[in-house]
Formats: sequence, C-alpha cells, structure tokens
Amino acid sequence: MKIETITIDFWNTLFDSSAGKLRNAYRQRVLIDEIDKFGITIMGKQFQEAMEATWKYFEDIWTIQHRTPTSQDCVEFIWDYLKIQKDQDSINIVKKAFEDSVLVHPPALLPGVKNALSELNKNHSLALISDTGFSPGSILLKLMQNEEIDQYFSSFSFSDETGVAKPNEKAFLTPLNHLNTHPHNALHIGDIEQTDITGAKNLGMKAIRFTGSVVEYINVKNPKDTQADHELAHWDDILQTLNEQFYT
Repeated sequence: MKIETITIDFWNTLFDSSAGKLRNAYRQRVLIDEIDKFGITIMGKQFQEAMEATWKYFEDIWTIQHRTPTSQDCVEFIWDYLKIQKDQDSINIVKKAFEDSVLVHPPALLPGVKNALSELNKNHSLALISDTGFSPGSILLKLMQNEEIDQYFSSFSFSDETGVAKPNEKAFLTPLNHLNTHPHNALHIGDIEQTDITGAKNLGMKAIRFTGSVVEYINVKNPKDTQADHELAHWDDILQTLNEQFYT
C-alpha cells in the first residue's frame, strides 16, 4: 500500500487549545458591552452558564447530527438563553468577536509540527480536515498562515464550509476527491476517536490517533482502546512511525 495523501486534524493535533480562558474573557467583554446598550447587566456567573449551555447545544448537534453550528447560530443561542431582545447589529458585533477571538488570543502550534509538515510534504499531499467551533475555517486558515504552515497543505475541509462534521464521510472525501486520492491510499492523523479515527477507518483509510494533547476532556472521552493503526505522542516521531508501521 502506498500512502499518497495524509489528512490532518486542526485542534489538539496541529494547534493546542491554550489561551481558552483569555478567549472566553474577550468574548465576555464584548458581549457585556453590547447588551449594556440595552440597559441589561449580566454577571460573570450568568455568562459562564450561558457559555456552558451554548457548548452543550453545540456538542449535541456536533455529535448527533454530525455538523457544526455556525458562530451566528451560537451567538443567537446565547441571546435566547439570556432572554435578550435581538438586535442584529449587536449580534453581528458579538459574532465577529467570537470568531476573531482565536486571532486576538491564538492557540499555540504543537511542538515539532512545522518540521514534520515540511518533511511529510516532500513525499505526500497534505490536507486539513477540521470541525470548526466559534471560529470558521477562514479564521483557522489565518492562524495557519500566521504560523507559515498553510503552504504545506494542498486541500482544506472545514465543517462550516462542507456542511458536515467528522465522522461524516464527506468531511474526508472532500479533500481526497480534490486530490484524486483513493481512501485506501490515504492516512488520517487526529486526536478524537469518535470523529477522527472512526470516520477515517469507516472509509478504509489508515489512521493514527494523536495522543500529544494535554486537554483533559479529550483524554476522558477517548476510549482506552482505539481502532487506529498506531498512536503518536509527538510530531518528532512521525517519520519513524511511517517507516516502521506503514512502509515495512
């Protein structure tokens, strides 16, 4: 078997989830400033409860319907949850702040990523497959450009653009079809068993589960056993892993 294309997840595979508290504080400030215009005051606890409810709303749709709500959907959900009269101008301001928060307080590129991509790109086509949250694919692409890693990728599949989330086969087939690669000649690297690994294996792709993330909720939700062909704890080991596990 020849691996022609390697598809890679974004969150907690290429970039970590650091600065999440700072992003949340930034979103809160903008939201409070906007609703203050209507003479409404919310406390930090109310905002936190609204955010928790929004993430549950997001996760229910993500895991059950295999799509990701847009930032517009999420902000309007918060408006309804807090029982605020809707004002489209204010909603648009908060929506933009939610989307841009990852640029204001960016996540960190995981160790070894840039060198690994440079090496992998020499012999493979690379594609990104990402489920998006508050920030759409266009914003995540800016993060990649800022870190100068977008140049290594030949195709991108963002859930807000495809209309589906992993493990839906369209999320994987979108870049594979673009690159004329059969799933049997492709490998996916991602951190979440139920989305990354299940989706790839259902299509007949090879899969590596990335375990280098320190995000606790992923460790809790991921089962101990995996369908993946191998697990990878650090990007510095990717070439050795390919040579030993897939090319021998």
